[in-house]
Order: sequence, then structure tokens, then C-alpha cells
Amino acid sequence: MFGLARSSDLVKWSYKSLIITEHSIKAPVINAKEQRNTKNADISILELTSLDESNASICPVLHLSRYLKHSEQRRTASSGDSVFILRDGNPVSVEYINSIVLSILSKSGIDITKFKSHSTRSAMASLLLSNNVPFHVVKKLGRWKSNDTVDNFYDKKIIGEKSGGFLNNVVQLS
Repeated sequence: MFGLARSSDLVKWSYKSLIITEHSIKAPVINAKEQRNTKNADISILELTSLDESNASICPVLHLSRYLKHSEQRRTASSGDSVFILRDGNPVSVEYINSIVLSILSKSGIDITKFKSHSTRSAMASLLLSNNVPFHVVKKLGRWKSNDTVDNFYDKKIIGEKSGGFLNNVVQLS
């Protein structure tokens, strides 16, 4: 489900507010895009949910839980409220996350002169919708307020979607 998160929101995900259960991890995004661009006073919550055991290798809750446990001893005052930190304890930047995403896209054979890290939002939403995930669920996961936004910008035909090309080449690589 990270594919539906913006890089700018991942770096603002609140570590101190994480609510971790067996099946989900959620917390507010401080100053999320949907809050900056409107007079919306609602708090934006980024939530990851577990996948079934057959998809454990790509389960975002499992992997984030492991990361949080592994990074615990590196957290310092300089980490602030960031979920994602570097080896030295400093928070990761938007540029750092984008470089990781572009590297994975490139290794997957995707032309990164045409597709950028934000392209994963459209691809992931389209993949979920093409695999019969209910529209309202995808809209909630992507934190979109308008059905029209999802229809116009995020529900696209994915070449080779039935073969799982995006899933096999991008999602499982990360």
C-alpha cells in the first residue's frame, strides 16, 4: 500500500503517534498535501493493512514492523517524529525516497524519463481497481476526497495488468 502514499507524506508520517496492531499500522501525516491545499481541518491518516499469508513477502505491516524494530536503537533526538530514518538517525528526505523509488522502477525496466516516483500512485490504484478491490477502499487508501480525481487521474489501464507485470516487477522488488 506504500505505492499509494506520496513521498512527501511518508517523510511527515508521525512516529510518535503510530498505532500498531497485528493487522495494521496507522498514524497521522503532519501537514499532508490534502490539508495544505484546502481549508480541510481533518487530520490525514496513513494506514497500512496486513495482507494474507500467501502475500507475506510483500506485506507492508510485516515489513514496517521489522523496520521499526531494527531502527529503534538508531533513533535520536535528531530523528524527530519521523517514521523513516537514515543509519545516522536523521530523517529521510523526500528526495531520498524518490531516489529509491526511481532506482526500483529503473531496475524493473520502467522508463524513468517518462515515469517518476509519483507514477506509482496511479499504477497502484489502477492495479488494485483492476483486481476488483472496491473503489471506495482504493479511494480511502489513496486519501482522495473526490471520486472524479480517482476516475480522471488514478484509474488507468495498466499494460500487462492481468499478467501481474507491475506487481511482479515493482511491488515485490521493494
